[in-house]
Amino acid sequence: MIGRIFKQLLFASITVIISVVVLDLVLNGAARVVPKIDDVTSIIKAKIPDDKLGKRPNPRYPGHDANGFRNPTVPERATVVALGDSHTYGSGVASAESWPKVLEQLAGEPVYNMGLGGYGALHSRLLWDEAMQFQPDIVIDGIYAGNDLYDAFSLVYNQNKATDYKNPDQATIDSILQAEAVEPIGEYVGKMYRRGRVKSQRYRAVKAWLEDNSRVYGILKRFQLELRQIRDRNKPKTPSTPEKRWAKAQKFANKFPDYAQEFSDGTRKTIFTAEYRLAALNLEDPRIIEGQRITYEAVKQMDQLARANGIRYIVLFIPSKELVFAEAAKDLDSDNYHQLVRYEQQFWQETRQFLEQQAIEYVDGLAPLRQQLETGPQSYKVNHNGHPNAYGQQALAESLHRFLNR
Repeated sequence: MIGRIFKQLLFASITVIISVVVLDLVLNGAARVVPKIDDVTSIIKAKIPDDKLGKRPNPRYPGHDANGFRNPTVPERATVVALGDSHTYGSGVASAESWPKVLEQLAGEPVYNMGLGGYGALHSRLLWDEAMQFQPDIVIDGIYAGNDLYDAFSLVYNQNKATDYKNPDQATIDSILQAEAVEPIGEYVGKMYRRGRVKSQRYRAVKAWLEDNSRVYGILKRFQLELRQIRDRNKPKTPSTPEKRWAKAQKFANKFPDYAQEFSDGTRKTIFTAEYRLAALNLEDPRIIEGQRITYEAVKQMDQLARANGIRYIVLFIPSKELVFAEAAKDLDSDNYHQLVRYEQQFWQETRQFLEQQAIEYVDGLAPLRQQLETGPQSYKVNHNGHPNAYGQQALAESLHRFLNR
């Protein structure tokens, strides 16, 4: 009996595999005749490879414009161009709720959003010429303390892009190589981001092969994406009660006690991920220090380019959620959390000094995000997501609007 069931399952599995292979061959042949089939059978990723940037936004991704950035359309001109990472892109909120688009509503002037997750100041510098196509009066560059220094280092040293930004000092290079020999920072930050979970090389290889070669896999992923888009458009504004959302957040923290910290003072509550943030903002790590140097150099160059063309260049400080909550969470039982706060305070102090020496304008987003946290609703979700929610994005936009109109 068991042997017969096994044979039936084996036969069914083989039949499915053969059917998928045959269907893939048919779809591949059809795509050569009708190229538009690619629109249905290929996986649409938010980011695509780029020789200069490592990754750039995909124009085919839902919600992206013809340039690939998160805007309804590509305007001929924009008064303001916004550069930055996922906090500028608006991860976790609707496009219209991102600070660039809220600023557009407040100012009554077109603001073009060129932010993308994984970008930093060096990416902004590499995108400068593209930004200038919009003939902006103002460029606002959002710098996030949580991982932008790591992203700058990674782009130059791990991805081998913009190699002219490498440090010419051999002693610095030697210290970087020594640190990499102990543990590559890309692996360490990735491990912290995944909370210790490591995907095997075989899993990644199989997934990459399917993404590049299987149109059936592409159809399934595309269907999954479309379902998610439909769900997001139709879900109610409050899909669950605050109690249920907090219970879900607590469950996550309990599942990963070594990588997440629960905070609640009765009215304000959230989950921190101090270990991940600390890995990307360890100011005693020569690789993060090098990322900081690269970031400052890119900022300095952008300011010089802006001045030469009569453009206002403004840096927006975007603090981590952990720093925004620091006063409320001063008694939190976590050494890594408090070390992260100290490093970030040091980074912003050094950044402020650097910008003031260069006479570069800046807006500190810490105060408005903290004020929103104090007055409520709080500026971050209760879960481990580190991006400002719609209230936090609104607070950043209003702070910028006041600065521009003072």
